[in-house]
Amino acid sequence: MGKVELDIILEKLAALQGYYKELKELEHISFEEYARNSLYKRTVERLIQLIVEAGTDINNMLLKSLHKGPTADYYSSFIELAEAGVLPMEFALNIAPSTGLRNVIIHEYQKIDDRKVYDSIKNTLKYYLQYMKLINDYLNQL
Repeated sequence: MGKVELDIILEKLAALQGYYKELKELEHISFEEYARNSLYKRTVERLIQLIVEAGTDINNMLLKSLHKGPTADYYSSFIELAEAGVLPMEFALNIAPSTGLRNVIIHEYQKIDDRKVYDSIKNTLKYYLQYMKLINDYLNQL
């Protein structure tokens, strides 16, 4: 991996960390507060979208640096990164479904379920904190 690619990945990782911190600030709100406050809802939805997109951008850049072709979809980027030895497969299988919620938020395939989005806050924080650590560990080994 060249310096330019590494710098871009590090920038994406820094952005991801910023989105993570912002979402963490909203972790304490109750479902009732969330459901009746459109500002909370739109903020959480957007932050989850940005977190997932930053992660999948990093995945695809790492896969490219490993001379892997582009992935078929966001979900696959986590699985293929595990197959390449960058992430543990069990972890990839846990974090990859976060891409489905991102797709619902972006494309509004169905009415967005406030409960589903609210309930995903904790898992998003849990898995993407671990993701950032795993990616940092991988980059430090290069």
